[in-house]
Amino acid sequence: MSQVVRPSRRSLLALAGLGAGASLLAACGAGGDGPAGSDGPTVVTTCYPFDFLTSRITGDQVDLVSLASPGVDAHGLELSVQQVMQIQEADLVLQIAGFQAPVDDAIASGGTENVLEISTVVDLLPYGGAEDSADDPATGASDGGGDGHEGHDHAEEEPAEEGHEGHDHGPTDPHFWQDPLRMADVGDAIAARLGEIVPDRAAEFTANADAVRADLEELDAELAGEFGGIDGSRTFITSHAAYAYLADRYELEQVGIAGVDPETEPSPRRLLELEQVVADEGVTTIFFETTASPKVAQTLADNVGVSSEELDNLESQLDESADYLQVMRDNADKLVASWA
Repeated sequence: MSQVVRPSRRSLLALAGLGAGASLLAACGAGGDGPAGSDGPTVVTTCYPFDFLTSRITGDQVDLVSLASPGVDAHGLELSVQQVMQIQEADLVLQIAGFQAPVDDAIASGGTENVLEISTVVDLLPYGGAEDSADDPATGASDGGGDGHEGHDHAEEEPAEEGHEGHDHGPTDPHFWQDPLRMADVGDAIAARLGEIVPDRAAEFTANADAVRADLEELDAELAGEFGGIDGSRTFITSHAAYAYLADRYELEQVGIAGVDPETEPSPRRLLELEQVVADEGVTTIFFETTASPKVAQTLADNVGVSSEELDNLESQLDESADYLQVMRDNADKLVASWA
């Protein structure tokens, strides 16, 4: 199921100078051996959900190198030379192919084999309904695909080519973590892969992954009950179409102002369509995110006379006191309140 991701011209040019700095970085301790004195494998992660799973599964048994910065859009990730070397020398890299081009390029240029690519673990939804031939690219209306539910993701589509420098998400939506059960499957795969790397700790990793799965299945049951108790429309409008997996799992209707890439600017026609959605569906709240500019969402809310509220897309951890489980519950509470 994995896809081939070719390096972009920009990233190849950036990587061309790595050879000169490689020996210096190795001497400074960058790469698979982790911090001085550590005897654990190095795991490189590219977004907060990977951090959450890896930490819960391994505790302090690995050197976790997180490339996600709090409050920073993970789609626009840029790598330093040292981070590229860390990816290429890590014992395990957790990758969503097509999500972050610099990560894909670092893996491709370094011939890295120690990669767990997420599309080999869970089924990923088509990006923005890209596989639905009935979609109208001009309007962005799409049927979200997934498990047979229709109309669960209406996001404005981006062009098939790179619409923004360094942003090319391929045919699939990367935000799998909005589905707790997909998260559980990824946790199992991380534990299995780490068990191969550190056989003496395989049973411990497996037991920890089982505990994480229990928490995620409990969360799934809670969300199913909370969303299932809503009568009538369950439509929500977001600045960034990062919730297709949530909509697919719980039969909600996501309407994205922008597409999967939060930098996409909606057309005037799209904004008029969104105003019509607000009127037709009785939408009371326009949701925005910290990692993307709230300007368009706030302007839309002001124009149609509804409230605005923040959702956390979980690409990075915004508050250390609120983990993945808590943020998923908080987001659900805000969505349900908007339909009350």
